[in-house]
Amino acid sequence: MSYTYYGDLLGISDYYKLSQQTAYGRLNDFYNTTFFSLSDYCQNRNDVEVLMVSDSLLIWGDDAEGMLVELHKAYIKLIQKGLLLRGAMVNGRLEIDPRLTLSNYQKMLPKNDTLARAVGLEHTQKGARLLIENSLAQILLERQSEWLTHEGYVRDITPRISLNSILRRISPTPDNSTYELLYFWICSESLEREEIDYKTKKDELREISNTLRRDISEHYKDTISLLNRFQHRQN
Repeated sequence: MSYTYYGDLLGISDYYKLSQQTAYGRLNDFYNTTFFSLSDYCQNRNDVEVLMVSDSLLIWGDDAEGMLVELHKAYIKLIQKGLLLRGAMVNGRLEIDPRLTLSNYQKMLPKNDTLARAVGLEHTQKGARLLIENSLAQILLERQSEWLTHEGYVRDITPRISLNSILRRISPTPDNSTYELLYFWICSESLEREEIDYKTKKDELREISNTLRRDISEHYKDTISLLNRFQHRQN
C-alpha cells in the first residue's frame, strides 16, 4: 500500500543556539546515518522517493510495510547515536504537481493532502516516535485485526504472524489516538550488531532529560516510555 512519511530531527534549533558547527555536526550524523541505512533499499526500488532538507526527512512510495522495516533499522541506528527522530507515516502517496522551473528555481507543490497529514500527525506526540495513521494501521493489520487494540494483542499473541514481523511492532499509542512503531524491539538479523543495552540507554536518556528545560525534557521522557512499552509487549 502507498504511503507518505515525514519526520524531523528533534532539538536542532537548540544546537544552533550553541554554535553553527555543533548543529552541523548533529545534522551531518543524521544525514549519514539515514543515507547509509536506507540507500540499499532505495537503489533496489524504483517506487520510492526520499528528500532530506535541513532537519527534515520526507519519503513517499508504494510499499508501506517494506519502508517500516527500513525505518525501523534507521531509528535504531539514530537512537544509538543520540539522535531523536520524530515522524509519522500516513496512507497514500505524495503527489507532486509538475510546474515550470528553472535551474536555480525549484518547486514542489503537493497535489494531495498526504504531506499535510503526516506533518500534522507527527506533531501530536512527544519523543523519538514513528507514528502510523489509523487508516494505514488498519490496512497493515488486516490479517490480524485483534492487534488494533492493546487488549487484543494481549489476548491473541499466538505466532500466526512471525515474531520477527514488523507488524508485531505496531501498537496503539497510550492515549489511543493513533498508532506507533515499537522500534526498540529489534526484529532483523541485520540489526544484531546494533543490539541495545536498554538499561544503559534509559539511564542515558533520563540523565539528559534532567539537564534540559521542561519542553525539551519531555521528548526524552516520552522516548523512555516508548522503550518501556516495547519491553512489556516483547515479554
